[in-house]
Amino acid sequence: MGPPPVVTGISPKEGPPGTRVTIRGEFLGISATDLVGLKICGCDCLLSAEWKSINKIVARSGPCKGRGDIIVSTRSGGEGTSTVQFRGYHESIGPVKESAVWVEEAAPPPLPWGRRPMSPTAYTPPDPLGLSTEGDECKFPEEDLNELFPEGSGKLSDENFQPGWYLLEHHSNTSFEDLKAGMVFLQRKVESQKEGQLSFLKANTGAVMDQLDRLVLLKNMYEEDHRKNGKEPLPSLQAAIEESISLADSLFSEILSRKANADKTREALSLLTRHKFLFQLPASIDKNIRKKEYDLVVNDYTRVKNLFGNTDVKLFQKILDEVDKKIEELKDNLYKRIKSMPCNVQEQTKYIRLLISLNWEGDAAWVAITTRKEYLMSLMNKVRDHFKQKEEQENGEKGKRRGRDAVGGESDTCAVRSAWCACASGALAGELHALWPLARRYFAGDLAGEPNEPRRHAELKEMIIAAVELFSEHMRACLLSSGSSSNMGLEATRSRLLSNLRHLREAYESLIKLDLPSQPLSIVEKVIFEYRVHGMTLFLQRAHKQVKSLADRETWKIVQYSDYGAITNLPSLLETTMEECLSSIHKCVLASGRRESPLLAEGSEPLNILQKHTQQILLAFVSVVEKLALHSEDADFNHSSLSVALEQALEEAEGGARTWQQRLLISAANAQYTRRVTLNNIAAVFDSNGFPKPTLALTTTKEALSNLESSIAETYLEQKGDPLVDTIEPSMYMGRSKIDPDTLVDDARPYVYEIINNLIAVHAEVDSICGCGSSRYVRDICEIVCEEVARLSACVAPHSRATAFRARLECGLLRLATANHLTRKAENYLAQSLSGLPPLDNADDKKHLETAMQRFKKRMELQLVSLNCNVETV
Repeated sequence: MGPPPVVTGISPKEGPPGTRVTIRGEFLGISATDLVGLKICGCDCLLSAEWKSINKIVARSGPCKGRGDIIVSTRSGGEGTSTVQFRGYHESIGPVKESAVWVEEAAPPPLPWGRRPMSPTAYTPPDPLGLSTEGDECKFPEEDLNELFPEGSGKLSDENFQPGWYLLEHHSNTSFEDLKAGMVFLQRKVESQKEGQLSFLKANTGAVMDQLDRLVLLKNMYEEDHRKNGKEPLPSLQAAIEESISLADSLFSEILSRKANADKTREALSLLTRHKFLFQLPASIDKNIRKKEYDLVVNDYTRVKNLFGNTDVKLFQKILDEVDKKIEELKDNLYKRIKSMPCNVQEQTKYIRLLISLNWEGDAAWVAITTRKEYLMSLMNKVRDHFKQKEEQENGEKGKRRGRDAVGGESDTCAVRSAWCACASGALAGELHALWPLARRYFAGDLAGEPNEPRRHAELKEMIIAAVELFSEHMRACLLSSGSSSNMGLEATRSRLLSNLRHLREAYESLIKLDLPSQPLSIVEKVIFEYRVHGMTLFLQRAHKQVKSLADRETWKIVQYSDYGAITNLPSLLETTMEECLSSIHKCVLASGRRESPLLAEGSEPLNILQKHTQQILLAFVSVVEKLALHSEDADFNHSSLSVALEQALEEAEGGARTWQQRLLISAANAQYTRRVTLNNIAAVFDSNGFPKPTLALTTTKEALSNLESSIAETYLEQKGDPLVDTIEPSMYMGRSKIDPDTLVDDARPYVYEIINNLIAVHAEVDSICGCGSSRYVRDICEIVCEEVARLSACVAPHSRATAFRARLECGLLRLATANHLTRKAENYLAQSLSGLPPLDNADDKKHLETAMQRFKKRMELQLVSLNCNVETV
């Protein structure tokens, strides 16, 4: 739609009905056919309007009265406005007033001397009071006046004239002072007419004498003619005329015949010259068609149809038939041009208007709309087929180089898919930007056709939805299929994902600008949302795959010593992997575009996917730690004594390798560190990236890690504690030496020292890996040792004084050596082993026991410090 018309000037500014008015302004129509309405003071003047230019119209005013606006209406701009006004008024036509209309005749009142004119004329007499009635409007309807004066009339010439009627009809708005002045005027006029005929003759003596002289002259001329020609002069005059005609014919017959031929020739040449436009029209049409100046062809054809459309001249009809044939060929050519694609919408609109101007039978605009829809569908199918073929070629080449550059092949496939997405998005946006405005103009009535047909609206909606659904189907096949993922690097994956999202959003934004209905927009928005979910899933699957492969990246190199033991880079790799994954999701797919749904709305399916994959990733890490700890092929635990263990540890440190028990302890430290530190860091990463905290996944993973720590501890105790306990009984009875029942021993048997040395070896190994967490393992092994000692003590025969003293000494030394690692349960075991012994009541025996323990402490000071870390704490 163009701007509405605006009238800014008129000339003249007032006049009676039929006044030629020149109207000036802006946007008064782009052609004569564009002008659809013209009102001057409320009167329709379109029939008399002559469109001159976009700024000028000439028309004649209608039967309007009073002031009013000039309203111009055009097809392109609608109804306009006016900044000026025209005043119309009605004139009273008298006998000496020039008029373009016929004035009805009626007998005027008799002249003072009783004569009537030969051709009386009916005219509206001037107001008898000498007052102007222009602009006065009767406030009393004729029905009310008839009721007031049932037998009267307001006309001055009627016999039943009533002055009251006349005054109410013509002077209802006149002031009393003006009526008094009118009364004086009427009295003076009546007095002047009372002078009579004599005064009239005195005033017009000269005119009366001239009339008498003319009458006498006319009488003399008539009598002279009667003497010369008689009473009937016509027969003699007729005979003379006929004689002259026959004589002239005889003299000039040949000349007249040649003149007739010359006139015919001249008439034919004049006809050719006058209708030169018609005779040259066929050649002109051919020339303009070759030059593609179709507007000139339409104008010439419309003009010739208006001039010669109803002619009966056979020559003209023959030429018109030839012109019609060429116009039909032009219509076919224009129809083919509308159907031929690609074609920009401006050219297509031009061809539509030409066909409408040529009265083409059919709905040219609807043909153009359906053609564009079919072209859009075929274009997207061609794009799909092209990139499918290109992808197959890439896959064929990848198969040839398989094993050499598989990742490069995946990258090529993704590049093809990305180009497919960009091309399809551009095709959809570009063609809909041509189709939708064309359809809107069609339904607005700018392109004729059947815009008000309800089925047209439904068909157009189906067209748009079909095109958008086809685009969505292709994009799902392009971006959401299994072939769209790749083994490329993280940055390459991010770049591809952002590029594809940008193309989809550009297409979606272009559809929003077109103000399309919500249904096709929701289809494209759903594809974008699904691709965002796909991108998030892709990053999560990539992280899951990386975490599952962490077992191959474990070097068992200690990177830090924490409160939970020696830590390798495994927890850090988990944290880095999750951070990269969440950062990629936040950067690429989390942010919602214009009119897009939030990705991780509460209770949404994408949020469930994120939580589910997060749990799978964390549990996969637990599986990796479990595999590294419990499923090692190197299952040969070191069950040797302290010296042998230290020797082997030195050899392994020099060789850079770690035993299974060391890897088991490192795995336990990694699990505990992950449970207490790494998972909290991962939760912080979720929060910093704007993701909901994965409470369930973290809780489940912590439980799994806790269970894994328990399994590792049980495995370590099973493999390390059982062999140590198995050596107690053989060492306790080694040699079967007998003691004097009454002689107190000064030292414990060797098995006590072997237990202490083995505990020192375990403590040294665990402390080197677990640090502060080593007490758990030493405590559990001490508990097992105390239980075994209690069992063996219960199996001994009744004690003598010497054996009871020895048993008390050995239990005291064990308690002294393991004081910092004894649990309540272990204390109970030691107390249980002493419960069957007789009490130590002799003071000398107590002193002897104390002396033996002091010697033991002094002799085993280094061992006690090694086991308890601080001798003063023992």
